[in-house]
Amino acid sequence: MLLRLENVSHNFGEFYLFYDVDLVINQNDRIALIGKNGAGKTTLLNIISGNIEPIEGRVLKRNDLNISLLKQYRLDLNKTDPTLYDFIKESVSKNTPEHIVDKTVRSLLVGLGFEESQWNRNVSGLSGGELTRLSLGKTLSEKSDLLLLDEPTNHLDLFSIDWLINYLKNYKGAMVIVSHDRTFLKQLCNKYWEINNSKIWEFKGTYKEYIQSREIYINSVNSRKQNLQKEIERLEKMIERYRSWATEKMVRQAVIRERKLEELKNELEEIQNIEEEKGIDVKIPQPTKTGYKVVEVKDLSFSYNEEQKLLENISFELYEGEKLAILGKNGCGKSTLLKLLIGELENHEGSIEWGYNIKIGYLDQVISNLSQEYDVLNETWELVKDWKDFEVRKYLGRFGFYSSEVFKKVSELSGGELTRLALAKILLEKPNVLILDEPTNHLDILTIESLEQALKEYTGAIIFVSHDQSFIENISNKFLLIDNGESKISENIEPLLEEIKNNSFKIKKEKKVNEEYEQNKKIKNRIKTLNKEISRIRVESELLFEKLDSVEAKLFEYGDDYNKVLELIEEKNKLEKELTKLQKLESKYVEELNQHTQISNNNYGG
Repeated sequence: MLLRLENVSHNFGEFYLFYDVDLVINQNDRIALIGKNGAGKTTLLNIISGNIEPIEGRVLKRNDLNISLLKQYRLDLNKTDPTLYDFIKESVSKNTPEHIVDKTVRSLLVGLGFEESQWNRNVSGLSGGELTRLSLGKTLSEKSDLLLLDEPTNHLDLFSIDWLINYLKNYKGAMVIVSHDRTFLKQLCNKYWEINNSKIWEFKGTYKEYIQSREIYINSVNSRKQNLQKEIERLEKMIERYRSWATEKMVRQAVIRERKLEELKNELEEIQNIEEEKGIDVKIPQPTKTGYKVVEVKDLSFSYNEEQKLLENISFELYEGEKLAILGKNGCGKSTLLKLLIGELENHEGSIEWGYNIKIGYLDQVISNLSQEYDVLNETWELVKDWKDFEVRKYLGRFGFYSSEVFKKVSELSGGELTRLALAKILLEKPNVLILDEPTNHLDILTIESLEQALKEYTGAIIFVSHDQSFIENISNKFLLIDNGESKISENIEPLLEEIKNNSFKIKKEKKVNEEYEQNKKIKNRIKTLNKEISRIRVESELLFEKLDSVEAKLFEYGDDYNKVLELIEEKNKLEKELTKLQKLESKYVEELNQHTQISNNNYGG
C-alpha cells in the first residue's frame, strides 16, 4: 500500500464534494479519476498530495512516499529565467545518471512538442500552453512513487499525446489521472474512481469493463431501490393491521416489524442519492439542405509574414453530410485554416468556394463571441427575442444551466460552461455547416459523449479541429492532415497518424545539427554575459557621474583656493577619462549584443 484515504470527506460551502471515502492506492495502480465538472476531482488530487487537509478523515501514507503533482508553472521574475533545455535539465539531473542526462532532456522536450530550434528560448517567452507542456515535462522528470496528473493532455496535439501514453506505460510508479481523453484513459488505466453524487465508486479493469460494471451496479441499485420501496410499503400496512388488532401478541409482532422497517428505511435513504449522472442532453436541430458540394478549397496558401508560409497549396472538397477532422501538430495552421474558411482572415492565395444555401455556425477556441457583461439568460435571449422567459430557460436547461445558474454573468463562467453556452447560441441559429475549433475543451467525459452522439446524428456538414482521438474517430468520415504547411486527405485516420508520428519524435543526430545547436547555445550564453556587463558598466558610470557632480560642486565652493582648485581639476580629468573609457566599452558591447540578438532572432523566429 502506498496511500490510504480513510473516511475522508470534504465540502465546498454547504455541499459535500465527497464524503466518507475509504480508498487505497497500491504500487501498480493506474487510476482514472472521473466525474462531472465541479465534482471535486482536482480537490481530491490536492488532498492526496497533501496540499489540502480534508475536512473529515485522514490520509495515511507510506513513510518514504514521494508524490509528484502536475501543476501550472508560474514565472517568478525575481528568479533566473532559464532556457527550456536548462529548465528540464535542472530537474532531470537530480534523478538521472550523468551520462544519460542530455539524452533524457532531449527526449522529453521533443516528446512534448518542442523542436530543437526552440530549446534555447527563455521560459519567460513561452505561451500559457507551452508553459503547461513544460510543466508536464518537469513533473515527468521527477522520479516519484505516485504521479498525480490533472488534465495532462491539455495543450498537447495528437502526436504528443501518443508519446505521453508510451512514456507513462513505462513509468514504474502508481498514477492517478484526471482526463477527459477516453483514448488516453483506455491505454493507461486499470482502475476507475468515479465521483458520483458525493460518493466515490471504484471499478477495476479496463475502460470497457468499467463502463459495463458501472451499468450493472446502477441497474442493481435501481432494482434494490424498487424492492425496498415495495417491502417498506408492505411492512407499513402489516404494522398498521397488527396494531389495529390491539392484542398483546399482535403488538409484539408490530414492534418486531417496526425494527425491520427502520432498517429498510435507513438502507433506502443511503442509496436514494445513487443515480446515474448524465451529461447535458445536446440536441442539434436538423438543418436545411445544402447543395451537394458544400465547399471547395483550391491551392490555398497563407502566411502571417513574408518570410515563411504557414499554409501552402491546401486543397480539398467537402460534400453534403460529410464530417472533416483537421489534424496536425500544434502550430501547423489548423485554427488559421478555420478562420480562412469563415472569412475572418483574408489576403490569402488560392480560392475558397462555398456551395448553395450555406449557413455556418462557428465555435472558436477562445469563445470570443460572448458578451462578458451579460448573464447567461440575456446572452441567449438576444437571439430569440420573441421567446418567453420560461422557453429560454427550458432551452438552457438542456445545456446544463438550471434554475439560478441562468443569471450567472458570462465573465464568471468556467471554461466548460463557456463552451456549453457558445454551443447553445450557435445551435439556435440552425446552421447547416458547423465549424468547430476544439469543441471538447473543458468538457467532462459525459458531456463529450452527449455532444459526440448529437454530432453523429447531425445531417449537416462539419469541419472541426480536435486533439481528442476518440471524438475524432467516432464522428469523422474524412481526415485532412496539415504537415509542414502542406495537406494530405484520407478517409482513414491511421495512415495519417502513423506518418506524422514517424516524423515527430526523431531527435536529429546529424553532426551539422549538433554543431548548430552548440553554436546557438554559445550565442545565447554570450548574450547573457553582454547583458550583465552592460548593466555593470551602467552602474559604474552612474557612480562616476555622482563623483563628477561632487567635484564640480567643490570647484565652485573652493574657487578662491588656487591649489585646491588644481587638485580638483586633476581629479575631474581623471574621472572624465574613466567615464569615457566605460562609455566606449558600453557602445562596443551594445553593438555586439545587437548583432548576436539579430542572429538569435533569425534562428528562433523572434
